[in-house]
Amino acid sequence: MSISSMTGFGRARGVLSDRLSAAVVVRSVNHRYLDIQTRTSLREELPEVEALVRRCIAARVRRGRVVAQINLERTAPPESSLVVDTDGILKLVRTLRTLGGEAGAGGVGVAEVLGVPGLVTVQSAETILDRDELDALETVVTRAVNSMVEARLAEGAALVTQIRGELGELDRFLDWLEPELRGLRERLLQRIRERLEDLLGKDGDLDESRLVQEAALLADRSDVAEEMVRLREHLSQFRRRLEAGGVVGRALDFLCQEIHRELNTLGSKTREGFVVERLVDAKTATERIREQVQNLE
Repeated sequence: MSISSMTGFGRARGVLSDRLSAAVVVRSVNHRYLDIQTRTSLREELPEVEALVRRCIAARVRRGRVVAQINLERTAPPESSLVVDTDGILKLVRTLRTLGGEAGAGGVGVAEVLGVPGLVTVQSAETILDRDELDALETVVTRAVNSMVEARLAEGAALVTQIRGELGELDRFLDWLEPELRGLRERLLQRIRERLEDLLGKDGDLDESRLVQEAALLADRSDVAEEMVRLREHLSQFRRRLEAGGVVGRALDFLCQEIHRELNTLGSKTREGFVVERLVDAKTATERIREQVQNLE
């Protein structure tokens, strides 16, 4: 199963009927959950259009903030009706006659009536899509969503390639560190032995068995074998989930946190300069993996 990015873009156009056509643009960006927003070019609300868009997107997308812009374009003038406030016009005429006399009344014409707001208005019919228009719109929206999904899949494939490269960097770090562990233990024991000799030389009353126990405890605390094993397992599990595909972004993000935690623990136990230098590179690779994983669905 393919892995998808959460970033994508798609568009489509189509004729809905003799009176309407539609242009649909769908964009998606990263988000923790699926967040769908619908916008239309009309001032009036179209709940049936919003429900249709949400259904089309939810059928193909599991995560991401998706914004769908639906531009409905009229291919024929909208039906409209003329509303005349007859009572208001009569009141206006009577008022003018009262103020200006019979001579003034003759000067009241259509221009004066139309100049008074609210006496004559034109009302456009409410835009309600019929069943055929909704079906046609669903086809256009589906094409736009499919185009966006293809873009998300293409970017997802590119991200997976980059992630595999960074995983290889972590493998190389572990392959390099593993043969170095014996030398690290020997260096640690040598330093402890030198300290013990200094202490015993200064104070002969020190309990040598106690010091040996403390040295063994310190050596055990500095052993990174367990961290190495856990890191190998985390990397193996990471690759298995990549191969399985699907919606893996959250799971891989969690594994990145675990890998970073093990590297931190390893660094706190191993303070040799040449190890720290390589460890910084491993942590940097882990951060790059996490940045890329956070783009995956």
